[in-house]
Order: sequence, then structure tokens, then C-alpha cells
Amino acid sequence: MNLPVEELRKLSEGILARRGLSDPDAAVVTDILLEAELRGRPSHGMIRLPGIAERSAGRTPMRLAREGPSYALVDGQENLGYLVAHRCARTIIGKAETTGLAVVGGFNTGHCGMLGYYASMVADAGMIGLAACDTSPRIAPWGGTQPVLGTNPLAAGFPARKGQVLVDLSSAAITNGQILMHMKDGTPLPEGVALGTDGKLTTDPEAALAGAVLPFGGHKGYALAVMIQILSGALVRAAPVPQPGRNYGIFLLAISPTIFMDANLFHEGVEDLIRKIKGSEPAAGVGEVLVPGERAFRERARRLTDGIEIDLDLMAELRKL
Repeated sequence: MNLPVEELRKLSEGILARRGLSDPDAAVVTDILLEAELRGRPSHGMIRLPGIAERSAGRTPMRLAREGPSYALVDGQENLGYLVAHRCARTIIGKAETTGLAVVGGFNTGHCGMLGYYASMVADAGMIGLAACDTSPRIAPWGGTQPVLGTNPLAAGFPARKGQVLVDLSSAAITNGQILMHMKDGTPLPEGVALGTDGKLTTDPEAALAGAVLPFGGHKGYALAVMIQILSGALVRAAPVPQPGRNYGIFLLAISPTIFMDANLFHEGVEDLIRKIKGSEPAAGVGEVLVPGERAFRERARRLTDGIEIDLDLMAELRKL
């Protein structure tokens, strides 16, 4: 069914408030879920709300484990990853606005949703934002069959005169959210993205959830997943290989273009690159060459007007909650 954004927002905030979140915290979590839906990422959207509602038990005060003029380490105190990552993003924006360059880590938390949301926060503040986070083991190392690495996404937001360039990708060939969508739809997984518990390739979503997924791009995605796990795990006091929902980490880097040049000069460079990309001759069968994030922000504009499509079974579950 199709729902207006504000109706879905009210429903989600009500569910979370009934489970102990303050109104501001419920609004933060809801906005992150809605942005995933708006940008065409339903695997990180409202399908996650029942699980969040089950885990939610209000908020424990977070604390700063370490802090300096250009860095901070946030102890999430086992709060929802959405709230901890949002706190980290707000912290890094404030520091980078003063110092021009800042890094913030967070630990003692869980899944934080669509990682691109936090990179977008930094880009909206006029700075370059780089974000990485780890999860419990899902990716088998290249050449292995057992999960060791998380699905480990990486996101980067770059401010532009018209919006932003946004990179947001997982180092896994398929994410847990996508597998859950296949389970709900009763459809098989694509070939070559997951392993069963026997270490053999599978297209069965349930077997994949019990087994492991492969890195995207073979050994290159594997190397990227290792890099992300070190940055958002060992470096920030999170578990090097976390158990499900326990002591995940997040790593954020913010750079103000003004440490190198006038902001207008930076924007001119970004616009020049975008013009050249958009001016590239499309391949056969391709209508338009897109810049990273362009499809997502077009979807966002459309869905703000047209509403968001929600699966009927999911909607019934949300109304029950």
C-alpha cells in the first residue's frame, strides 16, 4: 500500500515512543528509516522497525571516552546504533566546523541503519564526510567458507552546489536486509552471492542467513571489508569480530574543503567533474549516465510527493505494534 511520508513518520514515532524512546530519539530513528525508504533502500527502511521496537528500552546516557579539539570517542553504552551514530555525526560536524578536520569513533552499540545518512549529514553541513561501520560476522574471507567479517558498509558524502555526491555501498555481495527482502517476497537470491552452512553456493535466503555471504568484487571487496573492520572495530575500541548486536563500532571522518582552498573553488571542481561525467556518451541501452547518489535523490524527490510503498504484511505488523 502507498502511504504519505508524514503518516508513516507519525506511525513509526508512535511505535518507538510506546517502547520507551523519548520523542526526540524516536524522531531521529524514524527519520533514518524514512530516508532509506525515500532513497529506494527498503532493506534498511521500515522492515527494520519491528526489530528495533523489540530491542528498544529507552536510552542510557552516552559518554565521551576520549576527546580533543579535533577528535572524540563516544561510548554508546549499548544504545541503539541509530542514536549513537547520529550523536557521532553531530559531534564531528561541530568539531570540523572549528578545526577544519575531525575524526570521531563510536563503540558499544549495534546496527546503525543506512550508513549514507550520516555521511549526508556531514555533506549537508558543507564538508566531506566519510563513514564506516562493522557488524557481526556475515562475509566469508576470500577463499574461506565461514563468516568472519561484517557486511561492513562504506559511505562518503561530498557537498555540491546542487545537493551532494553520495557514495554508499556494502562490501558484501548482498546484505542481510536484502536477504530478508527475498525471504519476505519468496524469491531466490542471485547466483554467486551467498554460501550455505556446508560452504557451498546457495540461492536459498534461509540457507544464506544461516551460512555466509561473499564479498562483492572478489578479493577487492574482501580487502575493503578488512580495512573497514579495522577502522570501525579495533581502532575505536569496538569488538574486532563482534557478536550479533554487541559492541559494533562506527568511524567518521569530516574534512572542510576550506583547509585546502576557498569553498567556491572546491565546488567549481566538483561541478566540473559532474559535468564531464554527465556528458559521457551513454553505452548502448543506457538512457543517462548518473553520478553516485543521483538515482537515490531523484527517488527521494518523487516519493516525498507520491508517498512510500509499504508491503501489506509489514504494514499489518506495524499497525499491530
